[in-house]
Amino acid sequence: MNVLVCNDTAEPLDSLISVLRNNSNITNVNVARNGRQAIDALHSAPVDVSVSSGAGLDFNRMLQRHIAPEIASALTRVVATQTPTVPLLVKAHQFGFNNVLQLDRNGDEVFSTLQRTLHGEESLVNHPVVKALHLTPGALTRSITFQDDNDHYITELVGVGLPDHEIAEALQLTIQMVRNRIASILRVNQLSNRTQLALLQNTNWQIPDFA
Repeated sequence: MNVLVCNDTAEPLDSLISVLRNNSNITNVNVARNGRQAIDALHSAPVDVSVSSGAGLDFNRMLQRHIAPEIASALTRVVATQTPTVPLLVKAHQFGFNNVLQLDRNGDEVFSTLQRTLHGEESLVNHPVVKALHLTPGALTRSITFQDDNDHYITELVGVGLPDHEIAEALQLTIQMVRNRIASILRVNQLSNRTQLALLQNTNWQIPDFA
């Protein structure tokens, strides 16, 4: 198993890196400390599992948009954290992560969890908390699909917090048309509500240049 650890200063994963490197079942452990290193590592050699801290969820979602699609689709992504809170579980699920790994595990338990996750035998989708919510996995990782410019404009205004009647006034549309359009955008993009739409609209980030 080849593992990439995206390490960061907000929630360092140094202890996990040590555990992984001391496990004979792990073939290779690569460590990336910024976006450029992570992208280079993913494109230069096979990676089975990438591990990020709970503090690195947003960064890792951004990263997904800057790696080759065939690499992104084949990659198993795991969040490692000391405290797997309910908000973290839900956020990781919506950001397309496959599982959450609790850090107070020994080397064999860590490897076992990663292996089960890699083989699809353990998944965040099946966690009782997440399963009860009936959410769409990875809903907040995709790009928004628009039918026309009006959809795009409406989404931009939803993203800055305007209510329906102000969007209608700004775009010279009826309130009912705005509501119908928003409902259509949510349905086409498999989103649950306009909060998710606003969040997606405001997260078209770019990897910063660390050079």
